[in-house]
Amino acid sequence: MGLLDTLERGIEKAVRGAFSGRGGSVGPVEIATAVRRHMDRESSTAANGAALVPNLYKIRLSEDDFAEAKKYGTALAEELCEEILRHADSQGYTLLGPVKATFVKNTELRRGQMSIESQSDRDVNPAASVPRPAHAPAAGPAATAALPGRLSRSANAARATTASLEHDGRSYTLSGPSTVIGRSSTADITISDTGVSRKHLEVVQAGSRWIARDLGSTNGSYVDGTELRSAEADLFDGALIALGNARMRFRIG
Repeated sequence: MGLLDTLERGIEKAVRGAFSGRGGSVGPVEIATAVRRHMDRESSTAANGAALVPNLYKIRLSEDDFAEAKKYGTALAEELCEEILRHADSQGYTLLGPVKATFVKNTELRRGQMSIESQSDRDVNPAASVPRPAHAPAAGPAATAALPGRLSRSANAARATTASLEHDGRSYTLSGPSTVIGRSSTADITISDTGVSRKHLEVVQAGSRWIARDLGSTNGSYVDGTELRSAEADLFDGALIALGNARMRFRIG
């Protein structure tokens, strides 16, 4: 399938309600979640039985959300490419070419809305997909990134199997499928902070993904400024986790 084939294939408008702390806008977690769902919906089965998903993604954001996305610079697009690769690996999907993610402003969208347009093209030239600077013109993409397309399952899985949490000058390696963080001495990672519940937060490894879940804490948990409440959040390299007065930095690798 070429870049010009089925140009409007796979358009998704994912409308989310109030996004805590952002006045109804969308952030990195919401974008990553929408892209993963889009991939699942757009997967198709080839003659040889392989599950194929698009490798080119264009994320259209409202004017306000686009301005917020620009603040992350190219890091947001690069991390989204990594997340696309991680999700493809965890689901056994095949990408036919290099992964490319682009953010575009759309004045027809309201704050909190996004649309995702995806295509497949095995002939994308990574050299032509060098990330644009964060100060790119507002009318154009905020950030574009391309990474090598089809990684072997073993190579891709190996990239996200180890992770750690940094807190107060110490680094805690995450081992096992679940790590509980809290004030209790029985927690896997003990944080001596009166604002932290005995069992406050759980970090779970699900395939190549890392997920943070609040465990019904009194003061709540936040990932990059967004409160988890009853939801869960995907953790990306460098994510800041706030528990009470404690701050922890999530690291992959």
